[in-house]
Amino acid sequence: MDSINQPSRPPQKATIADVAKAAGVSKTTISRYLSGDYKSISEATLQRIKQSVKELRYRPSRLARGLRQDRSYSIGMIFADISNPFSTSVLKGAEDVCTKQGYSMIVCNTDNDPEKEKNYISMLHAQRVDGLIIHPTCQNLENLRELSEDQIPIVLIDRRIPGLKVDTVGTDNDKAMTEATGYFLDQGFERIGFFSQPIQHVSSRIERARTFVQILAAAGHPSVDDIYEYEPRIQGQFDEQLDRFIAETQGQYRMIFAVNVVTQLKLINALQKRGLRIPEDVGFAGVDDSEWAPVVGSGLTTIAQPTYEIGYKAMERILERIAGDNGPQQHFALSANLITRGSTPSRNAKIL
Repeated sequence: MDSINQPSRPPQKATIADVAKAAGVSKTTISRYLSGDYKSISEATLQRIKQSVKELRYRPSRLARGLRQDRSYSIGMIFADISNPFSTSVLKGAEDVCTKQGYSMIVCNTDNDPEKEKNYISMLHAQRVDGLIIHPTCQNLENLRELSEDQIPIVLIDRRIPGLKVDTVGTDNDKAMTEATGYFLDQGFERIGFFSQPIQHVSSRIERARTFVQILAAAGHPSVDDIYEYEPRIQGQFDEQLDRFIAETQGQYRMIFAVNVVTQLKLINALQKRGLRIPEDVGFAGVDDSEWAPVVGSGLTTIAQPTYEIGYKAMERILERIAGDNGPQQHFALSANLITRGSTPSRNAKIL
């Protein structure tokens, strides 16, 4: 048969043995190089190995490497709400660390449903992920405790769970709310409505509401009781809470504070439907500085969380744990920035 008509064979992939032969070293030395153990390899040998890997276009098998080291080289990430801009920014920070270190991510979304979270935890455990980064619903303590006791590294982001001894990375909410609430008082607001999804069990919301009330109480401000919680799954509850605040504060210099960006969007749309202007009819501020915050009206005052940095730090921390760091759990509270804009003018300022 004419050789021209024969199908060409794909080039054979290079193996560790091929790299070892080309570099003039043993397969054991190549294995040490691939695992990052350079201590016993001379600089000259390192350069020969690098050159051989490049020339042969060698690509190590992650599966084979994982089997040798009893690792999957994958990290599970569970988000309470992946549609939240907070989550997407955290994910970006985590991904930038993960890919550099040769790991992959399995991302899951629970929609703040504890049962979905429980199922994802079990699924990721069954897939033998090397660690878990979780933005938790805070209602699966026992499941997470079992994983932790089974030596599965866990890092929580944004929210802490009492009784679970794992690392956490989030915002310094006490500091951020102290600065923000003090600023609202300086602006002369007579009533400040704090709007949030259910606060119980969610540590970040608890911290923000607690500091808000403490600062107002110390100032003798009447808004210590202006905490408005709504359950998104209960139809009409949000509108009832907002209408109550609007009715009770009629004629007063007032503002609304949103506990997160999801509540911000909900409030802005609801105020617009009611024909209420920001800041002419009601001042406005919230947690998370989105891309649209500077362009809504005269700009929204926000607490800008270090979301990218939270994701970056969480991934760094989980990889440190996987690498063998067995020290006591740590809580990393990163600083936020208060960005003041036209939505919270001083009471003495002229609003056109």
